[in-house]
Amino acid sequence: MHRIIPLTSPKSFSMKRVHNIADFKFWGSTVTPSLRQLCELFIKNGHEVRLVGGAIRDILMDKKPKDVDLATTAIPEQTVKLCETNGIKHILTGLQHGTISVMLDDGELYEVTTLRTDVSTDGRHAVVQFTDDFRLDAARRDLTVNAMAADIDGNFYDYYDGLADLHNRRVRFVGDARERIREDYLRILRYFRFFGRIANKNDDFDDETVQVISEQKDGLAAISRERIWLEVQKIIVGCHAVKILHKMKELGLFPEINLKGVQLDFKELSRIHGNGGISEVRPATALAYLISSKTDFGIVRKSWKMSCDEELVGQFVLKHREVLVNPHACLPRVLKHFKDLLVDTPKHCRHKVYLGLRELTLAESNTTIRETIQAETCYHDNTVESGESRCHGDTVESVGLYNVLSTWDVPTCPIRGDEVISALNLRKGPEVQRFYTRAKNKWKESDYLLGKEDLLKHILDLHKETKCS
Repeated sequence: MHRIIPLTSPKSFSMKRVHNIADFKFWGSTVTPSLRQLCELFIKNGHEVRLVGGAIRDILMDKKPKDVDLATTAIPEQTVKLCETNGIKHILTGLQHGTISVMLDDGELYEVTTLRTDVSTDGRHAVVQFTDDFRLDAARRDLTVNAMAADIDGNFYDYYDGLADLHNRRVRFVGDARERIREDYLRILRYFRFFGRIANKNDDFDDETVQVISEQKDGLAAISRERIWLEVQKIIVGCHAVKILHKMKELGLFPEINLKGVQLDFKELSRIHGNGGISEVRPATALAYLISSKTDFGIVRKSWKMSCDEELVGQFVLKHREVLVNPHACLPRVLKHFKDLLVDTPKHCRHKVYLGLRELTLAESNTTIRETIQAETCYHDNTVESGESRCHGDTVESVGLYNVLSTWDVPTCPIRGDEVISALNLRKGPEVQRFYTRAKNKWKESDYLLGKEDLLKHILDLHKETKCS
């Protein structure tokens, strides 16, 4: 018989004793007709199957699950045979651990895993033994809030009080925290990641748990750097990120995850977080606010084996964010800076600028940007023949910096290098490049209005001045 636990949270849960979650908001959209049909195939063939882990946690928190995992009493060979007999696409994702990825007709992918227990672990990998006991399978999971399950009819199973912990916004390991961490030391970071997702108060850490984490932190050194980054990236864009990072530093975790000696700017990360999470931005963007040095960012990027796109975004944000937070920033200055950047970037590389701009706009839209674009921004309006200055109340948020620049038709400099050579009777070389650059800068200063004749006259005058001097 499944556990029945009272729920009293006014926001996420109804005032009732829950024994079935089929009436929760996102149950119906999660248990699609195709998923129900798959589960019924298992049941018809004498196997039990349940939805487990994060999907159940999210449904109980009134969130739409991103992924749905299934646990079954069927051993992998039986799951494969069931798929083959019924023409269901499947991939042998992790056969030694009992996991088969199943693709249904609606295009959804589900991981179906045989119930299992750990025979032995080395802090990274486990040797498993299959079982038909759902309680034993739940016992090997990391956190109580991830150890809940429900069958296809919504009947709810909770062997380790995960529901009560979810109601109390408490993050707790299943059973003995020390044992769970020793099974996989990455669970140290998973604890902090889920603290950001579950906890209401940013300093409500369990003293006993963080003490165990402090004692076991050395085990993180054996974890692959890619897995470290996968967890850290979810921490830094989640709720309570700054408080969590401070706690990790206090517990001495930073040297174990390659952050020893790295200068961190908690104030900047806090500024873009505002009062909540910033899950819209890429983790690399948040990291670029946390790590203020380009050199340190490069070291961490290499250590954590971040992708080229992640490095691109991070370095772009580091280089250009000061334009937005400068106390003298105003809309025309900001736009001019990035327009010049687009003009100077080859067409085939501009997508990189747009990517960086989008991230900057998203990151800064959650803050006042130090009143970034002043409430009253005065600038010269080129459409006014009199050349008068006009005041506008535009801000980065109201104008939409990214939207403006991504739809701007980037002009091409009307003068080419060969035309400089012809006009000045020069040979190819550094001197041509110098004159071309000065002509292009003159064109940019004119808000891209000067034509070819104006620029040729300008370089001819410059050339004469050079000869006279």
